[in-house]
Amino acid sequence: MKDEFSLPPSSFSLLSSLWLHEPNAEVLSHARNELGLPAADPTDLASAYADVFLLNVYPYGAAFTDPSGELNGPSAQHVAALYEGHGYHPPELSEVGAADHVGLCLGFVAHRAIQRIEIGDFLSSFLEWAPVCCLAVEREPSAHAFYRSLAAITRDSLFRAHGASGKGQATSPANPTAIRNSQFAILDQPSDDEVRLHDLLRFFLTPARCGVFLSRSRLGQMAKALGTRLPFGSRFEVAEALFTAAGESEMTVALIDALEAEVAGWAREYRRWAEACPAWKPAAEMWLTRIAETTRQLAEMRQAAQESRP
Repeated sequence: MKDEFSLPPSSFSLLSSLWLHEPNAEVLSHARNELGLPAADPTDLASAYADVFLLNVYPYGAAFTDPSGELNGPSAQHVAALYEGHGYHPPELSEVGAADHVGLCLGFVAHRAIQRIEIGDFLSSFLEWAPVCCLAVEREPSAHAFYRSLAAITRDSLFRAHGASGKGQATSPANPTAIRNSQFAILDQPSDDEVRLHDLLRFFLTPARCGVFLSRSRLGQMAKALGTRLPFGSRFEVAEALFTAAGESEMTVALIDALEAEVAGWAREYRRWAEACPAWKPAAEMWLTRIAETTRQLAEMRQAAQESRP
């Protein structure tokens, strides 16, 4: 196996632990010395961990790759089988919601590196969604600075490993027509307002369809900018309240403005990463294709909102 890591396997193990657990003082010391993460109070991070990973950003592959957005589906089962086949049995496997948790995947990278098993194939699939999950943490309004830094370091470390593996071009660019036909057709079908709102919400809350991840905190930030409050609830309930309040207060165009700005921010990062890590270009094209469809959808929503004005 090539030397595929700018960080040693032990550092990937540390990254894994930080995604899986609230760190104590000893772990934080290692994180600062080995990874360059900022100093933080373990007491503060206990609540910060729950806020970002339990309430806002779901660190599971299926949350970003499954068109339904549901966790623990076939892709997660495939990852679990891969772990089993390579003798990877961390105790956290029975503690988290699914095998495709970022922390478990990072631990598997370290596990295979320690065993000197070629890692490029797994990195290619992991890198299709892991940077997007990291970006969701980096852009999370309520995230502690420590976790934003953790996400950025994780992403950069994976990009470097991916580029060094020589496997970066194994994945072909996504077919825009195929994505549109399989994931967006439902939005083009006429339906009553209630059904259409449900479809729109599912679209905007599913990264594999819209290209971005909108957390509860991000939705709340948009609501605050529109001068409205949202109830505490699931991400779907929060999004439903936001869209409904915008419609009732004639602020739909303002909400579309906010969504367009958010989508543009994600697109800029995808393009920047593709330039910095050419091996990631095929994945970037896939995510940018999704964003292009989202932009189209927002343009149609804007036109409909403007035409409905008296």
